[in-house]
Amino acid sequence: MTRGCGLVGSIVIFTMLCVLGNIQGQTRVEKISCICIDPGHGGEDPGARNGKVKEKDITLDIALRLGKLIQQAYPDMKIVYTRTKDVAVALKTRGEMANKAKAQLFISIHVNSVKSAAPKGVEVYVLGLHVSEASLQVAMRENGAIRYEADYSVKYSGFNPDEMESYIIFNHLVNTFLSNSMAFAGPIHDELVKALGMERRGVKQAGFLVLKDVAMPAVLVETGFISNASDLKKLTSDTGKAKMARSIFNAFVTYKDELERNSVVIQRVQEKHDEPWELVYAVQVASARSRITDLKRFKLQEPVEELKIADRYRYYVCKCTSYAEAVAFQRKIRKSVKDCFIIAFHEGKLIPVAKAKEIENERKK
Repeated sequence: MTRGCGLVGSIVIFTMLCVLGNIQGQTRVEKISCICIDPGHGGEDPGARNGKVKEKDITLDIALRLGKLIQQAYPDMKIVYTRTKDVAVALKTRGEMANKAKAQLFISIHVNSVKSAAPKGVEVYVLGLHVSEASLQVAMRENGAIRYEADYSVKYSGFNPDEMESYIIFNHLVNTFLSNSMAFAGPIHDELVKALGMERRGVKQAGFLVLKDVAMPAVLVETGFISNASDLKKLTSDTGKAKMARSIFNAFVTYKDELERNSVVIQRVQEKHDEPWELVYAVQVASARSRITDLKRFKLQEPVEELKIADRYRYYVCKCTSYAEAVAFQRKIRKSVKDCFIIAFHEGKLIPVAKAKEIENERKK
């Protein structure tokens, strides 16, 4: 049942929004040299349970396996664990640890559970506004971990994981790293499904406190349902946990390679682009590994131009210096190319549109 916020709820929301406004972290991720791995729950907080099997033990096992794989492949990589033993760690502290280490990626590992034994499969979440009742329920269960923390009502500004009104804060939260988080979440989901034959439940958004203050791309992986007999076998076997760690590792390698390839200085294909671009928006209409020679195929009045970034060709129209102008062009272009989208460049590099808007707004002050 949804309850009205009232004065107290409004004060809580205002306080938490002020906290959100003070978060400072990276705004551009170009190379990964440090990651934070977060095994969910721990200590007095067992997480989800099925008989003697506890979520906190499964998540720690998978996390340590994952860290070992990454360290072996990248000896210079700094790995920060929110815990390496069965100890309690506050949700706020987990994010603070990642931010203090200036990590470029946050991976929170969890195990799902519902009252029914039927649901099974893998879900990967990024921070956002839950659009389904099921996603909200997952967030409520995971956020319920704060009950094991002393003075949690004060520490989290009155946030109650069971109250709908507490989740209004996520309506106002802008995830600067949404695109990067989604770019990592997708491969994790696909790798887990492929390696373990897990049911495909998708990449979703929801309001998780453990992700709220993390100033970097972040994912929360629900590796399977402890409440389902089939998933439980995979979650408790050495083979299953090894495959889960390997799947997340494979996704990490894919994400890292793609991110670092795309952060290189743009190679301008046409001579007109020899001048560096300080801040430019454009509307991308296509991307391909092989060069598209027939640009008339797009049937656009605007000239289609080409850029090569790493091993991909990007085709765009309508360079402009304001986001509002780019949006207007996008509406126009969508009449011919429905899946076109806005991209942004700053000082010769492709950057998230959210970051470009921040730069643009700073210049207006």
